[in-house]
Amino acid sequence: MLNTRSRCLPEGWYPSSAEEIRHFVRGIPDEEVRAGVSAGMVPHAGWAFCGAMIARTIKCMAKDLHSIVILGGHNPPGGRLIRYDEDAWDFPTTRLYRDVEISDSVNSRLSAEYKPVAESSADNTVEVVLSMVAAILPEVQWAAWRIPSDERSLDFGRVLAETVEKSDKSVVVIGSTDLTHYGPNYGFMPEESRSDPRGWVKKRDYEILRALANFDGIEALEAANKQKSACSAGGAVGAMEYAKVLGTGAGTILDYSLSSDLYPSSSFVAYGSIIWEFA
Repeated sequence: MLNTRSRCLPEGWYPSSAEEIRHFVRGIPDEEVRAGVSAGMVPHAGWAFCGAMIARTIKCMAKDLHSIVILGGHNPPGGRLIRYDEDAWDFPTTRLYRDVEISDSVNSRLSAEYKPVAESSADNTVEVVLSMVAAILPEVQWAAWRIPSDERSLDFGRVLAETVEKSDKSVVVIGSTDLTHYGPNYGFMPEESRSDPRGWVKKRDYEILRALANFDGIEALEAANKQKSACSAGGAVGAMEYAKVLGTGAGTILDYSLSSDLYPSSSFVAYGSIIWEFA
């Protein structure tokens, strides 16, 4: 019997019906497909705030992909690697099947320190992104993990790249993280930021975006863990390292925005997107 799971996400994560989802996706301008894209980074706050950013990134990717791997987070330094084991996920627009070969091969090659555990709860770092994949690339297979925000994310990216190279499949990896969470709702308002919160946050966020684009995973992890510049850096760093091992050029920062652009507030979250592609 097929082990399926229906993705019934909390209201507001993305539109609730297939018609609403297709209408949303049709409203995002098509990007020029970049056949050499090997990896990307996108946010996950929900489609209302960053759906267009997620869609733009996915629309850059080749349409004949075999699989897309989603690397999520909400997984702190020292956390357990979380794997996804369902054979298929049912979305409003389609059913997507897991790439069992890639998933099982990666899990079997991980060192003992990872000890991956099965995912047991909804988490938007994977599910908001994969629901967009289902709407744009309905024939693709998937694999997914949630990666700890520590140096093991670099190891995971290398294992994943080596596994994909041996498989001879066309696979793109997407790591998902939101950036700085600022304001009283998040308990983060350093004194030096008070005169220009948005400018202060943007400057910090571009530092971690540039670190990721330029393959400096250690700097990105330090910015996330010590400076609170990202909530799920492990997924982003894993995708970055995957691209680096495959030999792509430096990443391109596609987009950046703040939730307060849409919903003015003293508390806001920042979002950015990157793609890594072969020259």
